Formats: sequence, C-alpha cells, structure tokens
Amino acid sequence: MPGSTRPFITVRPVRHAVIAVIGALAALVAASGCGSSSSTHATSATAPSAAAATTSAATPATPATPAPTAAGSSAAAQPGSAAPAQLSAAQLPDGGVEGWKPLAAARTQAVTTGIELNECASVLGAASWQQQAYVSVFHTPAEQDVFTFPSATAAQSAYRDLQARMGSCQVQSRALQAKAHLATDAQVATTAATGAGTAWSRQWTGVEGVSAAGPQTNHLYAVQQGASLAVVHFDEWAGTQAAAYDTRADQGVLTAIAQQLA
Repeated sequence: MPGSTRPFITVRPVRHAVIAVIGALAALVAASGCGSSSSTHATSATAPSAAAATTSAATPATPATPAPTAAGSSAAAQPGSAAPAQLSAAQLPDGGVEGWKPLAAARTQAVTTGIELNECASVLGAASWQQQAYVSVFHTPAEQDVFTFPSATAAQSAYRDLQARMGSCQVQSRALQAKAHLATDAQVATTAATGAGTAWSRQWTGVEGVSAAGPQTNHLYAVQQGASLAVVHFDEWAGTQAAAYDTRADQGVLTAIAQQLA
C-alpha cells in the first residue's frame, strides 16, 4: 500500500482458496445443469492463479498455508474446537438466508507483515491471525479474521488505520475500475458504527484479483477490543440471491462481534 514500508501478503490465502473452491463448485453445478444463475457468477469468481484455480473442493484446507511472504507457522484448530472470538456460522450476517458452512477448521498463524483485507484496506502490526472461511448455499464466500496484537494501543492503531483506508475506498475502487476499463460505479458507504466497531458496504462491478469479477456487494465489519481486532466480511454476487441483504441488521452484527471479543 502507498506510504507503507511493510511487506504485504498480496492475496489473502483463505480468500484465494474460497474463491478457487467456489469456482470448482460452479463447474460441478454447470456440469449437472443446475443453478444456472449462480453458476454464472461463481465461474466469474475463479481466482486468476492457475494453481489456485485447480484446488479441489474436497481438500479446501490445503491452500490456507501462509504465503511465502508471511512469517511464522500455521496450525489447524482441533476438530470441534470453537474459536471464542468468532461468531458461529448461524450468527454470521444473513445466516438464515445464506446458510453459511465452514470450509475447514479455523487456522491460526503468526505474522510479521501487513495482511490485505481488500483492494483498499490492510491490517498492520498483528502478532497472530486466526482465519475461518465459509461458503453459502449460493456459493458465495465469507470469512472471519481475528488479529491479536502486542497491546491494546497497537490494536487500536490498526483499527484507526483500517477506518481511514476504508474512508477512501470508493476513490481507490473507481481508480481500479478505470484502469481495468470498467464503468467507475463503485459506491462505498458506512452502514453502522459503535464505539468499538464499524461496518461498510461496497457496491461495484468488481475487478478480478482480490475480489471476484462482476457486479457485487462486499460487506466488511471491524471491531476492536483490547489487544484484538475482529474482521468479518462476506460477498453478494448479483443474480445469486432473490433479495439483497438488508444492512439495517449491521448494527446488531457489530454488537454480536463485540460480545464474542469480550
């Protein structure tokens, strides 16, 4: 990111794996002749990496190994173990409609670099990073990330930096679209806020890379308490759902995340 001397993970490992798995699911759907509207968008979301695109849906945990630029080790949580700072699948935004299912057990890894959340924002200064990826019944992705910092001051600084970067996300997203010769239609809005958290939505024609390609809405939630920063995000792809998610529920999502961090 401009202005930073820290190295970054160019593509977040779990998100890359989620999109690859969804692409594999879309291929299966297309082959069986079912769900034509969802398969169109899922196919467009296949990650650009040839290696990631061949990931099997039966082994989604393997690509979650940290990228070479991330320091530290990765360890999978024991089956059946619950991450205390995470929402359950049913508690994730629009859980009753999306039917979120985890792709694998939660994983925790040490980090010494910035972690990219989307094309606009990153998390800096975390000591460890817990990841949990999900897929919906519409073959769209969600993820929970819990970052642990050396101190509450460091966590708050990372949260403030995230807020500032999301504040300029509309401008950055439109610049990315212009570079890709797409309509500059990105709209970013703050949908809810508490004393410790903020929720945003970005509606745009996505540029393939970190995001999927095509019309979509990205939802991002960030809550900081003590030395922890929790980030939840999910994507809606045009044509995959009968009705768009109602962001009036976002205040409750922030409250639920804060309760999990308490």
